[in-house]
Amino acid sequence: MVFGLVPREEKFFTMLQDAASNIVLGAKAMHQLLVEWQDVGERTDEIKRIEDRGDEITHDIIKLLNATFVTPIDREDILTMASRLDDIIDRIEAAAARLVLFRIKAPTEKARDIARTLCLACEQVSQALVLFQKRKFPEVAQTCVEINRLENVGDEFLRLGLEELFDGSHDALDVMKWKEIYETLEEAIDRCEDVSDVLEAVALKNA
Repeated sequence: MVFGLVPREEKFFTMLQDAASNIVLGAKAMHQLLVEWQDVGERTDEIKRIEDRGDEITHDIIKLLNATFVTPIDREDILTMASRLDDIIDRIEAAAARLVLFRIKAPTEKARDIARTLCLACEQVSQALVLFQKRKFPEVAQTCVEINRLENVGDEFLRLGLEELFDGSHDALDVMKWKEIYETLEEAIDRCEDVSDVLEAVALKNA
């Protein structure tokens, strides 16, 4: 009976890859919204549906962890990756919701810059998980370096965005709104780096 509880190794990684593919969808939808700025309500609803799908995947991973006697890697690492992937799409959805809640009239260039960087980071996270399942650990490490670089790029765009907001030419309410949106988007990139850190550590242990 115990052997029946041992999953095929691909199961957890397939589910994590599904979660990563989902954050790529969410990041691209967010960036496209900020670039095109059309049908804002409909597009934010779509991002919410993507976020709901992320919750479902995370729930399924936790459910499988609880039912599994032996996991392919430390269950804490699986749980951390699943949680951080869920945090990414949560932050994307939170930023999208604020666009509606704050009644934003038009996006800023810095918001687009941060969202574009987020897209790139999410794509790298997705690629890293594919490489990890294939046991291509050196390539995983290289991808993690790129994710860390993109997180630094996101930090710089956030700094520049805040610098512009506080240059004295903006309405105080607009400053408050965009500061929160910028920081929420950048937090999503930070969570990409969290996934990267776990992947890099696990890759080193298994190399």
